[in-house]
Amino acid sequence: MYGIYWDCDGTLMDTETSYGLAWKEHLKNFGLEISEEETRQWVGIDDRLVHSFYAKAVELENFDKTMRSLGKIIEGTLNEKLLFQDSKEVLAEANNKGWVSACVSASPYELLKNKLIKANIFNYFSFVIGGDLVERNKPYPDIYNKAMAELQTTRNIIIEDSPPGIASGKATGSYVVAIDRGIFSEAELSKADVVVDTLTVEVLESVFNTL
Repeated sequence: MYGIYWDCDGTLMDTETSYGLAWKEHLKNFGLEISEEETRQWVGIDDRLVHSFYAKAVELENFDKTMRSLGKIIEGTLNEKLLFQDSKEVLAEANNKGWVSACVSASPYELLKNKLIKANIFNYFSFVIGGDLVERNKPYPDIYNKAMAELQTTRNIIIEDSPPGIASGKATGSYVVAIDRGIFSEAELSKADVVVDTLTVEVLESVFNTL
């Protein structure tokens, strides 16, 4: 059974920037100013680590309350228009072919679920998992291993856009396709098995034929 394991932010949806800006806006409420460049270092990283880092600088609310606050900031920007067209088309084609899809994100589950519902793609996925449902988030392989164990797929492709996500996918021994969304350099994405500017179903078919 063919399995496609999708990252969300930056892969399926153009939410990497809005997510970083949400952290920037939230921290400003606590008197901490950070640059947009600084938010880039947290792309694909476990929110628990981000929260822990800034909680050392200011008196942040607890993790769950912080995530709810970030969710409210991001929620106002969520809609189907944030879907990357190439991923949207491939997700639909994969579904038509009977390939199994899972969404595997470093974001907390409730925030992830809300994003997928707002984008009208939640029902495409046979399994959805957020980073708060595993002890070790990306770049560790735990989250992908858990998704694969749940779906029991035999030929797997992981689709990512960030170095932590790529590292997580490669650590499972799976084939990783990285999409270059213009956020990371060629060198930063180089550990993926293949890097593409645009995702197509033909790319995935050619990979499945080699697995």
